[in-house]
Amino acid sequence: MDVIGDIFIFLLLQPMLNALIFLYAVLFQNIAYSIIALTVVTRLIFYPLTVKQLKASATMQRLGPEMAAIKEKYKSNPQAQQKATMSLYKENGVSPLGCLGPMLIQFPIWIGLYYAIIKGLGDLPDSFMYLSQRLYSWMPYGSELLPLNTQVPWLAGSLDLIQPDPTPILPLLVAMSTWAQQKIMQAPAMSTQQRQQQQIMLFMFPIMLGFLAFTFPSGLALYWFVSNIITVILQGFFSGWGNLSIIGSSRPIITPAKKSSDSEGELETQEENNQPNKRKRDSKRKRPSRGRSGKRRNKRS
Repeated sequence: MDVIGDIFIFLLLQPMLNALIFLYAVLFQNIAYSIIALTVVTRLIFYPLTVKQLKASATMQRLGPEMAAIKEKYKSNPQAQQKATMSLYKENGVSPLGCLGPMLIQFPIWIGLYYAIIKGLGDLPDSFMYLSQRLYSWMPYGSELLPLNTQVPWLAGSLDLIQPDPTPILPLLVAMSTWAQQKIMQAPAMSTQQRQQQQIMLFMFPIMLGFLAFTFPSGLALYWFVSNIITVILQGFFSGWGNLSIIGSSRPIITPAKKSSDSEGELETQEENNQPNKRKRDSKRKRPSRGRSGKRRNKRS
């Protein structure tokens, strides 16, 4: 475990701590600006992975109706259903791990950024000593900047990014941005049960992160908010803003198997409605023929 911890510190935590100190010195010694800039720079570095994840997510949403049709067609044969689904993925050049792979790769980066913010904003003597020991010797801005000024202007006076936000503004921003991120990436529901599960997760996860933002340092809440906004903007450019639109934002449940039966039922009802009209026409056609036969009989008599 010590070896893994040393690798994590050397490859992730120490570079992010030094980047945070450098941005703090460049951006007018404002820790809020440095956190926002560090979040943006990190997302730009991993932009290719983010694009790959967003493209895979958009393709999975587009294949929703076809996947629902396969599920309905092979509902009694799970093996054939799985085979047809994998064939559909192969034809469209998408993998189920395409959405999870880039996220798993970026997960250690998020952890490193989290610890960089926590360690960089520490005001205790132990945190100060830890931060000074992790600075590179060739850094143009060194330990003379320590301790960092964590006070930033806020709506309710001054906000200390080490402490949780005393107002509900920043936690609400975290919750709303998390909801928007989940909403815009939500795939179409294929059943009523799946739609209920999506609705539960759509509100449960934002509420949980909003609650954590009340207890965690507000610097970390600021990072969550900026990261969510970046994800929403990128996803909007790749897959559109349909899920976040006010009108028609909820996608209907996909039931492709009912289309044929409904059309057949409509044809049957139309034929039944047309049967009385056909009988009337047939009766009208038969009446003049009877009159002609009667005239012929009278002439013969």
